[in-house]
Amino acid sequence: MQKKQQKNKDTSWNSVASWYDELLKGDDSYQAKVVLPNLLRFLNLKKDEKVYDLACGQGYFANVFAHIGADVIASDLSKNLIETAKKNTKEKINFYISPAHKAQFLKDNTIDTIVIVLAIQNIENINEVFVECSRILKKEGRIVLVLNHPTFRVPQVSDWNFINGVQSRIVSQYLSPSKIYIDMTPGEKNPKKKIKTISFHRSLQDFMKIFSKNGFCITRLEEWISHKQSGVGPRQIAEDKARKEIPMFMCLEVKKI
Repeated sequence: MQKKQQKNKDTSWNSVASWYDELLKGDDSYQAKVVLPNLLRFLNLKKDEKVYDLACGQGYFANVFAHIGADVIASDLSKNLIETAKKNTKEKINFYISPAHKAQFLKDNTIDTIVIVLAIQNIENINEVFVECSRILKKEGRIVLVLNHPTFRVPQVSDWNFINGVQSRIVSQYLSPSKIYIDMTPGEKNPKKKIKTISFHRSLQDFMKIFSKNGFCITRLEEWISHKQSGVGPRQIAEDKARKEIPMFMCLEVKKI
């Protein structure tokens, strides 16, 4: 019984490690075209800056940070993703299998920058995560988070709407926190082959309360749009305009007060 409970604690991303690795190898992914260039500009990493890539996945961003001269440590709960990260990396990075709220391999006040890219929305106990982040950060340290925009990108209760020549975003639920199961294989008919991951929606005020509770304040905020463009058609102009007006991602920098 104990072994079964331990297994259930594993990350839902463990089962999609191969799929996620292939996704990030594409040149036209959001990670490659939007998140990475904006994040590198936002971070402006210095040589030998101590960076902790928390919930690093297969090490996509950790490798870039290390390549430009940062001293990188990275962790993820998924054993499969960390194995992929170790296999693919060409940089000097220490990878660990660890839950986001426990970084026993890091000493107090030793990290300059913690980066959490498109992962905080997949973590349930984020208060404990920020407690741990506070412990390992240096006095002037920072956390940089990239997440799907919580105002406009609420899974299963937000969508695009086109009417009278205008493309807009409909949001039918926002303030209520929610746990959402995401179908990663929407075209798969066989229920045994279906793969689902879990996402947690939180409003901006939810994040603010957690930051404040753990002694953090927001010092920078940016909103990033999609790089996609519509093909020729009756909705092309409206769709392209909406993409430029309604951001897909949010980037936050928070520091200890």
